[in-house]
Amino acid sequence: MLQRSKIIRSRDEWKLKAVQRAEEIREHRKTQRRHRQKIAQLQAEIRALEQTAEVKKKRTDARRGRESG
Repeated sequence: MLQRSKIIRSRDEWKLKAVQRAEEIREHRKTQRRHRQKIAQLQAEIRALEQTAEVKKKRTDARRGRESG
């Protein structure tokens, strides 16, 4: 009976470790996904700001061309 209880206990420990490991991996994936979404959002904002900066630059260049011409 002693042997059997050791096996059962070791299985329970193994199972507990496996569950904890899976939870850690799951949380890591969730965090990575959130970070990737935040990065994508910030990159989209950067692109939008760069486009507005280009439009403003073109407008000011066009105005300067009219003034000098």
